[in-house]
Amino acid sequence: MNSLRMALDSITEKKGRSFLTMLGIIIGVTAVLVLVAMVTGYNSDMTAYYEKLGVNKVTVELSWYDTSRAFDMVMPLCEYGNGELSDMVEGVTPDLSTRLPVQYDGAAVDSTAVYLGSDQYAACSNYILESGRDILPQEIENRSMVCVLGSYVADTLFPYTDPIGKTVAIGGYPFLVVGTYYQKDGGAEDSMDHMAAVPYTVNRALLRSDRVDSITVKVNSTKNVDTVMFRLELWLAEQIDGAVGEYSLADGNSAMAESNDEMTSLSVVLGGIASIALLVGGIGIMNIMLVTVTERTREIGIKKSIGAPRWEIIGQFLLEAGILSSLGGLVGIALGFAPSFWVRPCMG
Repeated sequence: MNSLRMALDSITEKKGRSFLTMLGIIIGVTAVLVLVAMVTGYNSDMTAYYEKLGVNKVTVELSWYDTSRAFDMVMPLCEYGNGELSDMVEGVTPDLSTRLPVQYDGAAVDSTAVYLGSDQYAACSNYILESGRDILPQEIENRSMVCVLGSYVADTLFPYTDPIGKTVAIGGYPFLVVGTYYQKDGGAEDSMDHMAAVPYTVNRALLRSDRVDSITVKVNSTKNVDTVMFRLELWLAEQIDGAVGEYSLADGNSAMAESNDEMTSLSVVLGGIASIALLVGGIGIMNIMLVTVTERTREIGIKKSIGAPRWEIIGQFLLEAGILSSLGGLVGIALGFAPSFWVRPCMG
């Protein structure tokens, strides 16, 4: 207790120097908290983003050398995915999109993301039906002009009425609204809810082309992705003549894995920077304590002359250094909390 009292007296006696000594620790701890909050917030945002897009997807990319012999792979792949792979596959849909205005009764939503998909588009893209119904298989076959609206488009064009059964103009073509999706991304103009889904077979009207070069296969579990990719590889090799075209498979989870790897690397770098700040703060305390020992040589000599053991003298200065470090850490934590809570929401 006597050593503690003397250490506290020494710290309070020279408040300015004690504060400057703690400043390095304060800055270091504050920096650590803010950097950790930034990395954690960004990682959470990216994870949420990929979850909204939908995970466990396999993308089939097609490229045709001889377009005269090219054929539509969507229906055969849907039959294979929903047949032999039905225990592992939740849906198959083309990956086609464009941006077009959607209009109704004088109101318009510009630059709407229009997705041209199959009747399984919602399952593949993580959309949930709110009202009405989804696109039907026969509407795909008949090239029917029907659509399902995202929540932002539906709320903007139909703020007070039920959109089901109404006809909207998409890119100048009339489409019957058969359903709406639940809000999944905030319902804002620049969100994933600013969209409409239509049958992919109307691509000739909206895209001026009937080619489908990208198809998404939704797998029911992460553990089945590799198996599905392997079996798709074998199936596609039988379907596509190498002289006519080629194909490639991409694991949709790889983007999220790469993002997590980037966050890990960033955490290491930022952790190193924060550690340097703490190291500099610790060196500052060490230097000040060396100066303190030099200044108090007379006090140390008196203690030795009255029989004070070496460990007691060393312990007093170590205790003083520990108190300075602890106080600096506590102040740094207090100062780091507010920026941390502010930084994390801003990362979104």
